[in-house]
Amino acid sequence: MSEYKISWWEPTDRERQWLRRYTSSDQHKCSATGSYCNAMFELGEADILYTKDGYITGDRDDRKPPKDDPRWPKSCEACGRLFGDNDPHQLFGKQIYICQATGQRSTLDKAPVGACWDAWWISERRKDGPTGSGYMIGPDYRSLVVKCPGNHDWHIDNRASNCTMPDEREHFCWVRHGRPEDGTLHVDKNGNTCAAGAGSISIPGFHGFLHHGILKDC
Repeated sequence: MSEYKISWWEPTDRERQWLRRYTSSDQHKCSATGSYCNAMFELGEADILYTKDGYITGDRDDRKPPKDDPRWPKSCEACGRLFGDNDPHQLFGKQIYICQATGQRSTLDKAPVGACWDAWWISERRKDGPTGSGYMIGPDYRSLVVKCPGNHDWHIDNRASNCTMPDEREHFCWVRHGRPEDGTLHVDKNGNTCAAGAGSISIPGFHGFLHHGILKDC
């Protein structure tokens, strides 16, 4: 049986950056993926820039190198198609998170199995409103996500795909107790919930429970 200890991750004021070229899928379908052509060159880390409202700004144009910089990707990583002059030159960034208990740092897409974080871009919008699966907000006004095997993100406070009460917004398909910070996070069906499942998470390649700070398969 595989077991993974839950670890708490918090956002930093740093981001990992890439020079990105891509072609929108509505203009061209990648012959290898069927989606869009894409390629990125990693630059390293940089400070995050914020808007006056405290959100990460998407405007990085004044920090991009010129288009003739040789580091810009020339072709799609998947199919090899050359990018055209009209394909965007994007300075792409991902926020870096840190596990305070270990000092490990990572972007969320590369976080280890068992990593847990608050999806603040959801929870910040509902600081004192209703909670429940219909709002993707837990009873502590956080929106918790856990990294599962296969690089799948389990949004605990979201609605389950097999929810039996889809029109009732304030129940929790997964009822959580405890806190991820101290290793007591526990998920079951003991509370205001629906009849879906037994509190487990089922995703491709993994079916298990999060009990007493441990994510383990059935």
